[in-house]
Amino acid sequence: MEALVLRGVRDFAIETVPVPQPETDEVICKVDTTYICGTDPHIIAGDFPGFWPTGFPFIPGHEWSGTVVQTGPRAASLGWKEGDRVCGISHCGCGYCEKCQKGRYNICLNYGHESRGHRQYGHYTPGAYAQYMRTSVKSIFKVPDSMSLEYAACVDPLSIALYTVKRSRMQPGDDILIIGTGPQGLMAILVAKALGAGRIYAAGSGERLKKAAELGAITIDYKEEDVVKKVRELTHGMGVPAVLECAGTSQSLTMACLAAAKGGVISVIGIPHSDPAIPIKRIVLDEVELVGNRANPNTAQATIELLLSNRIDLTPLMTHRFALGDFATALDTFETRKDGAIKVATKPNGMN
Repeated sequence: MEALVLRGVRDFAIETVPVPQPETDEVICKVDTTYICGTDPHIIAGDFPGFWPTGFPFIPGHEWSGTVVQTGPRAASLGWKEGDRVCGISHCGCGYCEKCQKGRYNICLNYGHESRGHRQYGHYTPGAYAQYMRTSVKSIFKVPDSMSLEYAACVDPLSIALYTVKRSRMQPGDDILIIGTGPQGLMAILVAKALGAGRIYAAGSGERLKKAAELGAITIDYKEEDVVKKVRELTHGMGVPAVLECAGTSQSLTMACLAAAKGGVISVIGIPHSDPAIPIKRIVLDEVELVGNRANPNTAQATIELLLSNRIDLTPLMTHRFALGDFATALDTFETRKDGAIKVATKPNGMN
């Protein structure tokens, strides 16, 4: 099969590699669509040396969908079969540790140890920028016939947005501030709206901030306005009960802590390069909670249902499609936000 093989930092090419064979609880899928995630450029650039990936050569990619073409024995006994249309997530917990037993497989105690049953596809376990993908059935979900596979490939990032919104404990009617208008922030706007948010404030800049406005958010350009001051003005000095930090900078995390209302919750999905200055006095005296989020445990199926019911429409975010052979162009389009790029799809088995 053809796959995108990462040989080193910023050293990648389309190469011919063997089609993987499934272990007992795994399936092999013919990949339809793999989207570029914001994490992928960091993996390719070597920003997580020895961690994502643990070594080279490596096949990245984890926002994907496809069709089952082969099943391992246990996977077959669990009801998976050739022809099943599926989408995947990156995390696969060992299933045995304390955290997995509690359903928190995203923080599996055996993380990083494939010999103990853990996987993270496209991060340190081979991923989906390839014609065929090997995955545990613990990490895939059936896609209804009424949903296109290209659409379903967005379930992974959208279910992360759902997890992040839910962890903010936003209630119907609550105001919410979303800091960062990249793909994750824009998806969070859609989720917050679907879950009944009151006013949705979005802090960002440029074309993506305009997209946030099109999606129904009240926008604040952080390059032109003091976000905290503006939020306080718009909320009569109260701040917002729920804040989502999707920008991943030290400044935005500090901003989030100051924009939250008393008793508010800051739900963080962004990862800054350096640790921020956290106003601990404010967090303690005003009982502001800071919640970290990793991936999307137990939210993928709910995400599929939200899409099926048309509570969320992702089409405004699905902007570009490329053959896998044009990955360099696709990556440049994503990184430079060329032509309004938001979600950039690659097609390992050809355009259709």
